[in-house]
Amino acid sequence: VHQPSRTSAARAVLASRLGDMSSLEKGRERTQKAVEWIYRWGWASPTTLEILAGTQRSGLSQRLIKNQLLTSTKTLSRRTEKFLPGSFLTLTPTGKHLAEVTRDSQMPYECRPERINQNHLLHDEMAQRATAERLANGTITDYLTEREMQGRSVNAVKNPDVAWIYPDGLKVSVEIELSPKWERDLDVFVHSTLVSLSSQKGPARFDRMVLVTDSPAICKRY
Repeated sequence: VHQPSRTSAARAVLASRLGDMSSLEKGRERTQKAVEWIYRWGWASPTTLEILAGTQRSGLSQRLIKNQLLTSTKTLSRRTEKFLPGSFLTLTPTGKHLAEVTRDSQMPYECRPERINQNHLLHDEMAQRATAERLANGTITDYLTEREMQGRSVNAVKNPDVAWIYPDGLKVSVEIELSPKWERDLDVFVHSTLVSLSSQKGPARFDRMVLVTDSPAICKRY
């Protein structure tokens, strides 16, 4: 069970990797990473893009908006949770094309911010930040979003919120828990997790499961 980690170490590691690149190359690299990230997740916050870029308050999202690659939409909620972004970013048609042109496989993406379910912003932001931090500092080498896993579920088992791929090939399912499950919901969650880790009917879908939460009580209870 993990709580969201700090981002400073991730930024430092990624910045060191970009050290030998020219400013123009760095800019292109960061732009491509940003549009591909949003393409895979559906949206992103400015903070998450800074983590991916290994920077802090660089104005990356504003530059991409100015270049007509991204659209910024203000969050409707007035809640002030730590991980709830004040705005979220989606791709424009130009940004979508840039993300797709280098991909081996494509998936549906609607350039319509109003289609983003804002009730899930806090939950999804935690999933994105936890993934971005680990990707930037090299803890994981790749990931699969819930969007990318749609249609891959077996035996009606729920897809995790995200899957992390480690350097040694370990595949880990990740669940974001903001409120505890009880009774039948908890039973279904436990059963689904065990099925995804079982190798009784062939290779296990995942090797481990990680729980990410901002609640010490949930952490202790689970």
